[in-house]
Amino acid sequence: MNSHLAIALVLSASAIAFSGQQPRVSDTQLNTESVGSGLSATVTRFQHSVQQLWVGYEVPSLPRNHASSCGDSYGSSSDDGCCGEIQLEGNRASVNNSVQNTEPGRMYVLLRLDHGAITRVRPANVGCRMNAGGIPFTWLTGVQPEDSVRFLAQLAAQPGIENRVMDGSLASLAQQATPAATPELTNLATSGASHLREKAAFWLAAERGHEGLLVLEKLLRTEQDPKLREKLAFDLSISREPVATDDLLALAKSDGNAGVRSQAIFWLGQKAGKKATAALTNAIENDPDQQVKKKAVFALSQLPKDESIPQLIHVAQTNTNPAVRKDAFFWLGQSGDPRALAFLESVLKQ
Repeated sequence: MNSHLAIALVLSASAIAFSGQQPRVSDTQLNTESVGSGLSATVTRFQHSVQQLWVGYEVPSLPRNHASSCGDSYGSSSDDGCCGEIQLEGNRASVNNSVQNTEPGRMYVLLRLDHGAITRVRPANVGCRMNAGGIPFTWLTGVQPEDSVRFLAQLAAQPGIENRVMDGSLASLAQQATPAATPELTNLATSGASHLREKAAFWLAAERGHEGLLVLEKLLRTEQDPKLREKLAFDLSISREPVATDDLLALAKSDGNAGVRSQAIFWLGQKAGKKATAALTNAIENDPDQQVKKKAVFALSQLPKDESIPQLIHVAQTNTNPAVRKDAFFWLGQSGDPRALAFLESVLKQ
């Protein structure tokens, strides 16, 4: 047998065996069922019941290269990559800041049903211990990743869906490794209710990498709603794609809407670097809208002090707009930096 084929078969068999393992769930009656008829049809069948129920399944996930949520849990992080036992019926949320795994992995998707309605959707780390709080728990096997993202996208887009169900659905969708997740999020970000579009765009930026950024760039070219465009400025700021900073700079410099420019400038202020500083000083000098200028002065004050203090002093000394100079003086005073205090003292002695 070809060695590469043998390795592939071993890995495939290992993945199947791993995904077939039941989760560790306490305080519950745990049942296992196959989704032979598909995920949506299976969940619909459960919704015909009036009982309360947790339903869960496992799918491949994206690399976790930032802090991962353990959900409602307590206790310290442990060797299973979780922060204690997840209380599925709890209301407290905590974040496991110790999870820094950069390898592709797997995740749980958990659905809470109550009298036929889905009342909660939440992702969880594979291997986490869970406490169902006395509610029956059904573990589904054989769920296909594409089936999962299609089901979650349809759930998030249902009219009248609770915000927490929509939020959990989008988060669970976005974190899945299958490439099919990006088109589903793209469809949600380009059609439907504005709050759904905003949140889908956020997850495209946060989790879907270069392909997600391409969608955001297209939205910036075609979107007419200024409020959504302002949200897209924030989305660009959280993208880990290097070119996203250039897109944010372009918004700050030349977008036709002052509100969008203001938001882009604000989020540039959260980023250090010569590009951000240059864009902020350019806005202070050249933007026609005074509120944008004032926002840029504030954004300068948010940069690291070795970048912000000299620039604020320069603005206070040379800008021809009294309101802009006043803001520069104010933020210098708020900084508590010795260089700023020395400058203010020299001005007062003049």
